[in-house]
Amino acid sequence: MATTETKLDDIRAAFEHDINDHVNRAEKAFAKLEKMNISPEEYKQANWQFGLNCYVAGYLRKINGFTVDSGEPLKRMEGHIRFHAYQQRTKGNLDDKQEISVAQAAVAVTLEGYVAKFFED
Repeated sequence: MATTETKLDDIRAAFEHDINDHVNRAEKAFAKLEKMNISPEEYKQANWQFGLNCYVAGYLRKINGFTVDSGEPLKRMEGHIRFHAYQQRTKGNLDDKQEISVAQAAVAVTLEGYVAKFFED
């Protein structure tokens, strides 16, 4: 079994990986927004991708900031991740096809993945 500090480091690394992934996706979408000859549909899709990925990266950054800055023990970190996964999953209509709902679902899936990987043996 990994030590608490090793497990905390692994969780933080997972957050950083996913944050960086969404930041990179947002940057790629923004690059499309700066094109001169882009169709209205491509522009709308790039805006959607930019917004979605900024939301997910920002949300994960806030959760990771809590876990890093507060020096919380592993059990409190788990509770915090589970709480936000639950809130994202249950406090909205994730199948209503609105942009915020898609972003909430993406955060919920990511956080639930952390729970499954790091806290459910």
